[in-house]
Formats: sequence, C-alpha cells, structure tokens
Amino acid sequence: MSHELYLLVAVVVLGIAYTIPKLVRILVFRGNMLVTCPENRLPAAVRISMWRAALAEALGGRRIQLRACSRWPEHSGCAQDCVCQVLRDPEGHRVWNIAGNWFKGKSCAFCGKPITRLGRLERPPALLDADKKTTEWSALPPEKLPEAFWGSKAVCWSCHVAETFMREHGDLVTYRPWERSGPIGEYTPHTTESERESETSEPRRAA
Repeated sequence: MSHELYLLVAVVVLGIAYTIPKLVRILVFRGNMLVTCPENRLPAAVRISMWRAALAEALGGRRIQLRACSRWPEHSGCAQDCVCQVLRDPEGHRVWNIAGNWFKGKSCAFCGKPITRLGRLERPPALLDADKKTTEWSALPPEKLPEAFWGSKAVCWSCHVAETFMREHGDLVTYRPWERSGPIGEYTPHTTESERESETSEPRRAA
C-alpha cells in the first residue's frame, strides 16, 4: 500500500473520530421539545433542525434553529428566542421526559396498578380528565400537556382500553361490580339476592 493511500486512510479515520462524537452530542436535540414562548408566556412545542445543529457542531459552534413550532405558520417570523431554553437543558425540555416524570410514582386511578416507566415499545398510559374521559397522553398536542397534566389522573393502558370501550359501546357492556366474597377472600362478581335465588332454585320441569 502506497504512502498516499495510508495518508488518505488516516485522514478518513481521524475525520470520523472527530465527527462522530459531535454528531452524538446533537442527539439530545431530537424529538419534540416543550418551551415557554417568550412572546405570550404560554407552552409551545418545537422541533430543532438537526442538520443545522450538526453543521454548527461540526464547525465548532453551538447554534441551533427551529424546524417546526406549534405557533407556526402564524408566527413563523419570530426571533426564535426560545432556543436558549433548549440549549440550557435539552433533556429537561424533551416532551417524553416531561411525561415520564409526571407519570413516575403514580398509580392507575381505576385498578391502582403502578404506572411503569415509559418505554418506546410499551403501551402508553392515559390521562383521566375532569369529565371522566381517558385519553392517551401521546395523542394530545405536546403544547397542551402541561394543562392536561395539571387537572388529570393517571390511568394504565388496560383500564384506558376498557373505559374507552364502555364509553363508545355502552350498549354492549354489562357492568357488574366485584366484591371480596370468595372462600379465601378473593374478589368475585357481585350478585344480587334475586340472582342467587334463581341460581339455587330447581328449574321447572315441563308437564
């Protein structure tokens, strides 16, 4: 192998070694971010332009720009002063982390089951609002999450599915409360006195 080829390979390796750590550092800006808009002091959901961030990082800078904002296109000509909030604490402004911190330590409002840590491959938990309606947190616009979190309770995925089915198909559901009445203290379906009498009575024989 010629000296020129060795030199070329060395330059490529050094370039990769220099670039990869910088590209890894900009991954903290991926995904939806929640900021406070400097103009109206209300929550706004933004996304960072990753290729601009990568270019700035490669050139030794730390300049980022927005790629999208929940207040655009009406206010697309803003000064983007909110980017300094993301620069100071990108992980603290990531919508996924904000939701995870809110659900942490909470239990389902229906079954009492603890809400597990949010995972990309796990079914998302839901929110129970003041109208007793459940909604997946990830289905809400990110900029609406602070308000939704303030007045809601946590609900696990299973109870959310059950409550949604009962709400949308109530005519197909027979609701029967459960009671701790089993022989070893387990929960069993609650039955009325008339149901118990019908279960124990002899069926009528045909004449």
